[in-house]
Amino acid sequence: MKPGKILKIAFSMVKANKLRSWLTIIGIIIGIASVMAIVTTGEYFEKEVTETLEGFGGDIITIVASTPFQVTDEEFVVEDSENTEGSSKVSGENSETTTETEEYEEETQTNASGPVEFEQMTESRLTNMDVLTLRSIPAIEYINVNVDRDAEMKLGGESTNVWITGVDPAVWPKISKKDIEQGRMLETGDRNVVVLSNELAKKTFKREIRLNEIILLNDKSYRVVGILATGSGLLGGLTGIFGSSIYMPYQDAYSLSSNEDLSETETDDYSTDDYSTDVYSTIEVKLKKDADYEAALKEIERKLRLSRRVTEDTQDFYVNSQKEAIESTKKMINGLTAFLAFIAGISLLVGSTGIANTMFTSVLEKTKEIGIMKAIGAKNQDIMLIFLCNSAMISLVGGIIGILLGTVAVQAVLFFISIKMNTPFEFALSLRATFISTLVSIVVGLIAGLVPAKNASELKPVDALRYE
Repeated sequence: MKPGKILKIAFSMVKANKLRSWLTIIGIIIGIASVMAIVTTGEYFEKEVTETLEGFGGDIITIVASTPFQVTDEEFVVEDSENTEGSSKVSGENSETTTETEEYEEETQTNASGPVEFEQMTESRLTNMDVLTLRSIPAIEYINVNVDRDAEMKLGGESTNVWITGVDPAVWPKISKKDIEQGRMLETGDRNVVVLSNELAKKTFKREIRLNEIILLNDKSYRVVGILATGSGLLGGLTGIFGSSIYMPYQDAYSLSSNEDLSETETDDYSTDDYSTDVYSTIEVKLKKDADYEAALKEIERKLRLSRRVTEDTQDFYVNSQKEAIESTKKMINGLTAFLAFIAGISLLVGSTGIANTMFTSVLEKTKEIGIMKAIGAKNQDIMLIFLCNSAMISLVGGIIGILLGTVAVQAVLFFISIKMNTPFEFALSLRATFISTLVSIVVGLIAGLVPAKNASELKPVDALRYE
């Protein structure tokens, strides 16, 4: 039998029982739409979260100074047994001695049960010596130093507290993932200039801050040379919310500590060493493209331990890698998406039983027709293909409609979230989810219809013609 004839007969079987076919299709629609929506949403949020973390420096390795703690516990020396026995004998003869002994034992028990003290060691710092050590590592391409400060910003009659990051103007533009919207990034030789975040420039004050405008930080004047762009995507604005508001050359950041308006109490809280010109809050490094990432991390830790004269136990710094955080986040999202897709896939199993039930009913209804087709020369293979095509058509129609409904549901959710978060709406469509959903819908239909089709093909013409 020709393929065209087989498809025509299968299609006529679907049309002959529209209500039953559509009830079966609805089961497939629900399953495919659920899987499509979950997989597409999972992939979209994985992309957005990854881009957001990369906005903080996805391929940047950050070195941070950490002050270690040393555990100290008071030790008490107990008198030997002979002295204890002697004290007991004396206490039997003299009540005053007994009282002193009881007080001593009570005091010893109180001291022994006292809390363990944690004694903070000398505060660790990152200095220019650490930068020189890092420069000796061949795998490192760029080294940027950060000096973090908070300051009071004034614009006209308004003021607010801002977080400032002093950076190396020669390196920061090369390793930063931030885009510029207006003006330019920092350049070598810049002094007394700043680059503002989009949030600070446009939403913090009553009026927008413009390029080349003068702002006051701790009553010192700085000129605005650039305004950063907001991050793209649903979570793009988070880089501006959690990142620094102002970027300036790190040499200028040191001078922010000497604010004349600081009270004496506030001034006492800052030590002179905190603002020396060779002490950094963090150090950022970017590796070369062909560098071995894991080996470079170990080399950084090893050389810094040698230069700082610490061991692994007394290490007074730690190396933070955003890449590891990104990979772990992606694994978590993928795992959660796979789990939810598996749960949603259970509805596909229910839909497949509906297809199987429909096909068994069709075989019973078409028993005489099967006998006639076999009597005029139809082969077992032809009968089997007719019923397999019938089940595949039902499943494919359900799959296509399910994909469309799942996509619409995802866009509706993302549109609602974008309105709530005041971010631009982005259309999301997972090609992988579309391909998988289409393939699964066809496979489910074929598997569900396999047994009924096999039973139909094995019917004997005489028995089929006599069936009532």
